[in-house]
This record gives sequence, C-alpha cells and structure tokens, in this order.
Amino acid sequence: MKHKLNLVLFLFILAGCSQKQPTADTSNAISLDSISKDSSTTELTDEDILKTIPKNIKPILGYRFVIKGDFDGDGKKENLVEHFYSSIDNKETNKFYDGLDNYEQLVALTIKKMPYSFVLSDNAKIDTLSISISAQLLGLSYLKNEGDLNGDGTDEVSYVVNWADWSNMNTWHIMTYKSNRWEELYSFPIWDWQLPDLPETVNNYGLFGLQDKVMVPEDDSVNLLIEQNMQQFKGLVKKIKNNQIQVIFKNEEASEDTMLVDLTKKTN
Repeated sequence: MKHKLNLVLFLFILAGCSQKQPTADTSNAISLDSISKDSSTTELTDEDILKTIPKNIKPILGYRFVIKGDFDGDGKKENLVEHFYSSIDNKETNKFYDGLDNYEQLVALTIKKMPYSFVLSDNAKIDTLSISISAQLLGLSYLKNEGDLNGDGTDEVSYVVNWADWSNMNTWHIMTYKSNRWEELYSFPIWDWQLPDLPETVNNYGLFGLQDKVMVPEDDSVNLLIEQNMQQFKGLVKKIKNNQIQVIFKNEEASEDTMLVDLTKKTN
C-alpha cells in the first residue's frame, strides 16, 4: 500500500491481430440500483445519475496491457493484448472520462455501454482469453507473464479484473494454456490497493473501498511515473519450484498474509 500512498502524494504535489472476438452476452447487464454502494452514497436511479453528468466530459481510452511470452509452448514468443469492448457496437471503447464529478457517474456510464473484456494473442492459433462480460467491468487492473510455474513448458498468466464497484476486495487469477484452451490454474483473494495504479488513472482508496472518484493525471511525467511504478511491481506470486508457488493474499482475518501453494493439489 505504501507505493499507492506515495504516488497519490506525488500527484497532489504536482497538482498545484486476427482471431474471432467473443460475442457479448448482454443478459448479464444489471441495473445500477442493484449495486452495493458506500453507506454515505445517496440512492439514485441510473437515469438520475446520468442526468448529473457534466456535458464537457472527455473520454479517456485507458491503459491496455500487453505482455510477451511463450504461452503455448512452441518455443516462440507471442504477445497477449488486452481489449475492452462495448456491446452496443462491438468495438473498442474508452474505460474512463475526464471531468466527471464522482465515481458513481463513471459506474453509470460504464453500465450504459455494456462492456466486455478479453485478451487476444497475435498468434492466431492461441484461443482468446475471455476476461468477463459484465455491466460492472472496467477491463483489467493487472496482467502479467508469470513464467513457467508448473514446469510444462508454457508461460502462465496472472490477471485481476478492474470492477466498477466500491469494494476493495478482488481475486487474483492464474491461467495456463493447455489442450488449446485457457484454464484457471489457481486463484486467491486480494485487495485492490495491493496493485499498482494504471497509467492515466489513479484510484483513491478509503478504509472500506473506492472513494470519491478516479483521478485522471494530465501531466505526462506523472503518467510516466505511474507506468514505471507498475512495471517495477513484482506481483503477488513467486515461484518456489515447479508446481509450488508462494502467494500474498487476503486471509480470513482480513489481513495480508503469505502461503505456499501446491499447484498439483491447488492447496496450501
């Protein structure tokens, strides 16, 4: 959490490829009224919140992750690229906006576009990694090549979904490519604040979750600092030996903890 606090402080100082794309299933779209909000947030309908949005807001595309590795074990490196689409036109869309008054407005705009997210390889033989089809989706908070964790000759991938909600709690997913499809190797609970901020956006976290709004730094040097900070982040997974990893997770007492995991049994 220290790196986030330092980064936010820094911001305040400165303030003065061809594959078939997944088809979105809009049946998962939900009403903003059903989302759990902070107790201090006034209950408003979707329509009410959309009416409060300033007219001069500016769409911000938002960061897209790109990682390189040998994910299918053929001895050649390929890229995995994050995509964030709207179900309305099935095209790449923006994640954020500059000029919003609060986070509630961002959630309302996100739900309105019915987004879905996936990761696509520049190797057409590798199947699409579908992330989520959800009204409360803002793409990825994190994507990393973990190297070969299980000793099968392929690089594993970690990802965390960026949910458009007010919760600090999230899940870290470890994926492996096997038999021409992506499979989850292991997952564990985390807090969002354990992750570095994304370039172009800075999350303002409170004790119980996201507060106020997502800040959009306009200074390129700030975005460069954020990207450097993200690249230096070592992640929450460490390989001990083939099929054994150490993870940093949120335990049942809501404390940050570490544990050893046997990937053959998926237990600690």
